[in-house]
Amino acid sequence: MSNETIQTFVAAQKRTYAKCLYGDLTCEEKPVDAHSIQNAKVIELIQDNGHVLMPDFRLVNGEPKLAFVKIGRNDASTFTGLCSKHDIELFKTIDTEPLNVRRREHLEQLAYRSVMRDLHVHLLNSEKAWAIHEQLCKAGGKNPAEVATAASIIALNHDRKGLQALNYREKHFDTPLSRGKIPDLQHLLITMNGQEPVVAASALLSSDFAEDGELIGPTFNVVPMDNDKSFAVLSYPSGQEPKIKADLPEIFDGDEDRLTYELAKLIIQRIENFVLSPSHYDKWSSDKKVRVLREFEANIQGPKPVEDHDDLNIFL
Repeated sequence: MSNETIQTFVAAQKRTYAKCLYGDLTCEEKPVDAHSIQNAKVIELIQDNGHVLMPDFRLVNGEPKLAFVKIGRNDASTFTGLCSKHDIELFKTIDTEPLNVRRREHLEQLAYRSVMRDLHVHLLNSEKAWAIHEQLCKAGGKNPAEVATAASIIALNHDRKGLQALNYREKHFDTPLSRGKIPDLQHLLITMNGQEPVVAASALLSSDFAEDGELIGPTFNVVPMDNDKSFAVLSYPSGQEPKIKADLPEIFDGDEDRLTYELAKLIIQRIENFVLSPSHYDKWSSDKKVRVLREFEANIQGPKPVEDHDDLNIFL
């Protein structure tokens, strides 16, 4: 890789997006590093010596390589999309009380946090793609505002996805809550008894889009509760239930004995915001490490069919 290409990659990786995205987006307070996966309770169960693993790109011999990278627990799954006041206001209950997946309010806040993080990550990725566009234009002596590149198209696509996430949040969370109503959500709660705390995740998935561009999809959270029990939670608007069930038949109607495997495959295919226990990962065979990373990388641009293999069960 040329020095110019390395500089482009580094410039993109350094680009940030820090703004409080609360409500109507007018808050001007300084954002904090808010955790999308709860630190004190969830990451605490997974971490080893203060670290977890997350998928990320790093420069290796001048080439960007995807790997499971050690991240300090205080930095894992964070996003700079809320100021301290609004982070506390929105998520005080699940951050200060013992997490109870049987309580509606706790499930709603888990889902809301997933949506907030998804909104922020698209705006962040737009900034990173635009940084690449600027570097390409600079190298070619062109005005970034006057030409299009593949990177600028990617940036615009993330802007579009960010707007879809914002509209989803406003319709299914902000509007009913502002009217004193309970968000009309359904929750599929999957109990994994005997499951060691080795994986946690938080994401907003897209199952489909309505004719007007409205995002149809569930939030997805994997929440370890103690040393031998974890939960997976899919939360979704009631009116979207038929399309979401049709998109995820292996989760809603599949064989119960394969459910943990199907959850693992769902993470590999469609989720990048997840953490792994380093000691758990170290127990994997070399073949398993290669296979999981290869399938994850193949699905970065969108879910693709995955060849079934027992090694894809990242819970084991």
